[in-house]
Amino acid sequence: MRWSLLRIPAFRALWVGRLLSWVGSGLAPLALVFAAIDLGADAVGVGLVVAARSVPNVVLVLVGGAVSDRLPRRVVTVGSSVLSAASLTVAGVLLLADRETMVTLAVAAAVNGAAAAFFGPATSALLRDVVPDEAVRDGTVLARTSMNAGLVVGTALGGALVGVFGTGTGLIVGAVLFGAAAVVFVRVPGGPSRASGGASLLRDLAAGVAFVSRSRWLTATVVLTFVYQFAFAGGVHVLGPLIADQSFGRVAWGFAGAVQTAGLVVGAVWAGSLRGRLRLATAALGAVALVAPLMLLAGTLVDLPYVLDPPLIDPLHWFFWLCVGLFVASVGLEVFTVPLDVAVQLQVPRSYLGRVFACLTLASLAGMPAGELAVGPLSRVIGEPLTLTALAGLVTVVALAVAATPRVRRVDAPLVPAGQPGRADPADAGPADATGAARP
Repeated sequence: MRWSLLRIPAFRALWVGRLLSWVGSGLAPLALVFAAIDLGADAVGVGLVVAARSVPNVVLVLVGGAVSDRLPRRVVTVGSSVLSAASLTVAGVLLLADRETMVTLAVAAAVNGAAAAFFGPATSALLRDVVPDEAVRDGTVLARTSMNAGLVVGTALGGALVGVFGTGTGLIVGAVLFGAAAVVFVRVPGGPSRASGGASLLRDLAAGVAFVSRSRWLTATVVLTFVYQFAFAGGVHVLGPLIADQSFGRVAWGFAGAVQTAGLVVGAVWAGSLRGRLRLATAALGAVALVAPLMLLAGTLVDLPYVLDPPLIDPLHWFFWLCVGLFVASVGLEVFTVPLDVAVQLQVPRSYLGRVFACLTLASLAGMPAGELAVGPLSRVIGEPLTLTALAGLVTVVALAVAATPRVRRVDAPLVPAGQPGRADPADAGPADATGAARP
């Protein structure tokens, strides 16, 4: 990973702006939830505030990708940051003035979530505009490192601010972070004003979805992204806390979450250190690492005193290995995601980058609520251990299928001189656009 890329002013502005924004993104949801609690919301009310932020994010992310390919990406990035800052400012001021209501808080959360739908695709696509092709891999690793570190810092900072100074102050600090990011993003190059060249926003959106559906390697990786988040959200987010209550406790579960998040940072750095030696097809197998925490969670529910020695079924001993499993799963996710992001940056025409990243983001965002909603009814029918085992099996099967997909195996294959065995079929690449990138 080349930290020297930060010497490039445009990339440095993008990296710092993303870091500030992701710290704000880690802080904002937590502050909004506790603000709802301060207003007297019960579980239903808190759920409505959470949904008010997440639903616009999911619904508008494809639109955000199309807009990012249609307008100057700097404008989209700065605009989304300003909108996020404004939403948190209004919510924080109203809360500090004792004028906040559940309705105004939900509206602020919705605006914040909508802004995030435009921010992600635009900043991801901007990377290609600020670094040369040979530095895309290192730029991708640095970008993902800033994202993961920002979320960790933002969540911790949000908890501290809310606990010590109150939710109103926490929201104002989040607004300041997004405002500072908007100022930094102004230094990023603007890019073309109509990169996509489509006749309308709707046609641009449809063309982006069609591009992904025609590209078998993109379709396969989008499916794997959805399945991973589906299994992780259902198994870890929903069943994990319930199992923790029955065994090692809530405090330990919170620590396990911190270990899991740290794995994202380590995984991004490690995947970047491989420097192209890890092909996308092999990287897809990194998703199988999720099997470790899923099966360890299932193991806490199985009492086998006559098969295992007592230390192996001791809750705290099992908790240690669960932490290891969560850490490994996060490393595996980054091992898959970093080569995927690099392949997208290098193989997808620049005019489609925003929409392709939006499709990947949508798969990730949609997989989480789908898994959270599905795992409850399923566990009632077949039980929690079998549900966790089924999720582990689903991830394994899909990851193996993606790794075996011919287009996935060829998308980042090394170039072989014409006439030599092993040269990729030219039909796989398709005609190149004006940027020199291959079409599907």
